[in-house]
Amino acid sequence: MPTPSPTSVSPPEFGRAARTSGRARRRLARLLALALLALPAGAREVPITLLHTADLHGRLVNLVPQEGFDRPAGLLRLATLIRAARAEAPNVLLLDAGDTIQGSPESYATRGRAVVEAMEQLRFDAWTLGNHEFDWGLETLAALVEGTPVPVLAANLRPLPGSPHPLPAVRSHVVVERDGVRILVVGLTTPGIPRWSLPELIGTLRFPGGAETLRALLPALRAEAADIWVLLVHQGYRGGQVDHANEVRDLVRGFPEFDVVIGGHTHEFVPGLAVGGTLYAQAGYHGAALGRVDLVYDTVARRVVRKEGRLIPVQEETPEDPELRRLFGPVVEQARARLDRRVGSLAAPVGPRDGPPGQSGVERLLRGAIAEAVGAEVVVHGALSSAALPAGPVTERDLWRLVPYENRIGVAYLTAGELREILEEVLARSDERTAMGIGGLRATLRPGAAAGRRVRALRLPDGSAAHPRRRFRVAFNSFTLASAGGRYPRLRQLALRPEARFELTAIETRDALRAYLARHPDADFGSPPTDGFFEEP
Repeated sequence: MPTPSPTSVSPPEFGRAARTSGRARRRLARLLALALLALPAGAREVPITLLHTADLHGRLVNLVPQEGFDRPAGLLRLATLIRAARAEAPNVLLLDAGDTIQGSPESYATRGRAVVEAMEQLRFDAWTLGNHEFDWGLETLAALVEGTPVPVLAANLRPLPGSPHPLPAVRSHVVVERDGVRILVVGLTTPGIPRWSLPELIGTLRFPGGAETLRALLPALRAEAADIWVLLVHQGYRGGQVDHANEVRDLVRGFPEFDVVIGGHTHEFVPGLAVGGTLYAQAGYHGAALGRVDLVYDTVARRVVRKEGRLIPVQEETPEDPELRRLFGPVVEQARARLDRRVGSLAAPVGPRDGPPGQSGVERLLRGAIAEAVGAEVVVHGALSSAALPAGPVTERDLWRLVPYENRIGVAYLTAGELREILEEVLARSDERTAMGIGGLRATLRPGAAAGRRVRALRLPDGSAAHPRRRFRVAFNSFTLASAGGRYPRLRQLALRPEARFELTAIETRDALRAYLARHPDADFGSPPTDGFFEEP
């Protein structure tokens, strides 16, 4: 909702003035005339419009809709709304709040290049990096950042002292001028990235908190002599809750200099929320809506005097932009054709929750594919989405529904005792959405036992005991190995110790699943498993 307009000054009370002498009236008139002459000749109110997007996740179009989100979306339709807004509003900035390039078949095929080129065509004024920008590693990201004229921002992105900056083209801020008004845009990414991405993906980069970063940067920002301050963050407000990845509430409280905060990361739709004197706005995800914030800057008062935010949804009747369709239609159609290709078949349906915890059909399918891909004896893994597949043909589109994001497979050599520690942590820190199971070993659980005492024993599938000193080749995905956002710190610690001989392979989960289905044309996970979690009688 819009912030309240400043309180207007009440009109003067003229009763007493009417009884003053003519000399007093003439004196008052001269004073008013002198005051008017003192005003700057160009004094006026200037409208400024901020258009914003967030969490596009590579979508030029919505080729693989997320579960429950089967609607028109994507940058090609947003472009129509962007051009319409530019035709209507005189002074427009176009901003993106991150998680921009990764998560769609059309972007995957070009390693993000198609999306960045579309942003260039639309003349984005700034793009703040999100955590998924790092999913393909620094080399791929550096090529995109260094090759684009779009200003790429992330003030809280730092190399280790003494190390060269792997992304030197990334800036802390940019100043854009519209109709004589200087607009400062400062970018922050989420500081949670090291809990989701292994060093193999982010190198020596550090991601300090936003408050620490802004305090150090304030002198340089003030020196820009900007009229309007905008904070463009890949973080969400989350109803005013603060966590390791989302600091917006504290940033707004600590830095009231910012007139507007544009957010992302949490996939929320926020038209415009007054947080103190700052307006917070967020444009959802996948290009389903264009965010718009309208400001009025008073050049006499030298401040923003009005703020209003709204969302412009993409409708069924919103057409794709003809120019972007001409340029990127071939990429989209090639991706659509790949999605229709058959990659295998299932003898029985699989779902993410069609069995006991950790033993659903989707989880067993993923663990079987991962085990074969890297020669793992044991796999700790869960479902990656809420998608289910029926019996029958499986297409590339189905793979994208099961595995919406790229995750590489990592392997470590762990003992049964270390695996018990990991499983205890998994059981204590997971919920229905994030639950994981184990394949290759049989874990007997004590029903109702206290946390840390739930795993009674680990045995081989044939029931024999696992030797306590034997090290099993165990596979996980890279997100889990990085601690899954801080849920599994002990898992990360154990897997990355030198004696575990950790290796992050180049194999992605989706590729492993495709290869597995090709080798097993009628995969069947309908029979009772001999591994996984079992409650003791």
